Amino acid sequence: MKITDLSLKEKILQTVVIRVDKDKFVSDQVGAAFFFGEIITEADEMGLDQARSTLKQYIDNAGIPILITSDFENGCGSMLKGLTPLPYLMGVGAANREEIAYNYGKATALEARSVGANWSFSPVSDLNINKRNPLVNVRGISDNPDLAIRLLKQVIRGMQENGLAACAKHFPGDGLDYRDQHIVTTNNSLSFTDWKKLSGKVFQELIDDGVYSVMAGHITLPDYQKEIFTNGMKLPATLSQELIEKLLKKEMGFEGVVVTDALGMGGFNGWYDTRQRSEIESFKAGCDMMLWPTADYVKNMTEAIENGYIPMERLDDAVSRILSMKEKLGLFAGDNHAITLSQQDRDFVKKTQQETAEHSVTLIRDKGNFFPINPEKNKKIAVIPITHHQPALEEAELLCEELSNRGFEVSYFQNGVKDEDVDAHDLVLYALFSRPFRPMGFLDFHSKEANKIAKSLQYGTDKTIVVSFGSPYFGNQYFERALTYVNAYSMLAPSVKAFVRAAVGEIPFDSFSPVEL
Repeated sequence: MKITDLSLKEKILQTVVIRVDKDKFVSDQVGAAFFFGEIITEADEMGLDQARSTLKQYIDNAGIPILITSDFENGCGSMLKGLTPLPYLMGVGAANREEIAYNYGKATALEARSVGANWSFSPVSDLNINKRNPLVNVRGISDNPDLAIRLLKQVIRGMQENGLAACAKHFPGDGLDYRDQHIVTTNNSLSFTDWKKLSGKVFQELIDDGVYSVMAGHITLPDYQKEIFTNGMKLPATLSQELIEKLLKKEMGFEGVVVTDALGMGGFNGWYDTRQRSEIESFKAGCDMMLWPTADYVKNMTEAIENGYIPMERLDDAVSRILSMKEKLGLFAGDNHAITLSQQDRDFVKKTQQETAEHSVTLIRDKGNFFPINPEKNKKIAVIPITHHQPALEEAELLCEELSNRGFEVSYFQNGVKDEDVDAHDLVLYALFSRPFRPMGFLDFHSKEANKIAKSLQYGTDKTIVVSFGSPYFGNQYFERALTYVNAYSMLAPSVKAFVRAAVGEIPFDSFSPVEL
């Protein structure tokens, strides 16, 4: 399809990413549709058949082939029940195997294609440099640029070689601030010299390796930016022509699609007098696709083009990039419908889930020489879950079940243990469950969960094991005095099972941490 074949309205609609409405089909010929769960919510309960049927409406009714996208950061099961959740990306970093990284991307692509999706807002390409950052954490692969580059390239190749466009996010790099751009604009505080060695190096290498799209974050890069906004501050990338047109597109040579992060986030809004004005400024700054713009976006863009505020060349550049990505995906050749997975494909996805989990269980320290544990010497185990995310208690119960199945007598203390409980058990196992957005805010434990931790090492230090199914930093933040500590990175069933297998000696622990502890 040639860009000259499109009307002004058709061009503008190509820059729109809407939400799929499960109850009402949206017939506008938009460029992309985002479906169901977000990374900040739980997976959608819709059945797979209904999901395919709903998405098929958008695919079949698109005069210009449509991109179907979602936040497949850790597999497709995190967005849609019935598909397979994979361990979080930091687990891929801990596994530190290029084959696993490639398979991680391929498994995501296969399941995404099985419902008709062809674009993923992943992988997270941010370096988790600040241990207090509330957004990246286990969503990121590492704090080391060379490790991140080596493995992220494989994840992206696994996606794109199997028909799923990847998206490196969040440019110019999250993971430095301690704040959350869902609430406020955040900063990448590196000097530009250091940025080119760290965050910038990652994005540059992924661009050079052919990633199809990049997501602009509501994040500034103050040391690079010269433009001062009216409030004396620097604009986030989603509104900064310096960061998108000048740095990303010209200096770094990115020729793919730049999509904004969600436009309803606090880090995007408030810079201009209205959200609608901000959307126009974002497009003018160089962002090619708008993630969930307002209902007035097409009308406002039409006026901005017609009165010359936005040059037609800017719109044509954006649309050319969008059509080019669709061409690369084979959408104009009819390769835009859901595929049927073979039993071999489904087995591959499950195997990838298991292998990623099992190769990422990291033994940080075992000064208590507890491992491998066995019922003959450690018959009675007390399990204490610590989490603010109540659904994770299902995984805590699974942990108890897996240990019981191997002959241990397990007591489950959801509300913490007393000294007499410790005395009655051979081992005390604290299981920490966490991940960004569960709940939204800092990852620190507080309230009742903090109180459990405060009491945790008052007694029984010599029989305490701690495992984090989440943030890798809890070992030093809360359990520095615990003799034995394990990172498993994901509060998912396969990671729980992998930990138990390693704990009893069925598989070896890994000892590689993808982040500095």
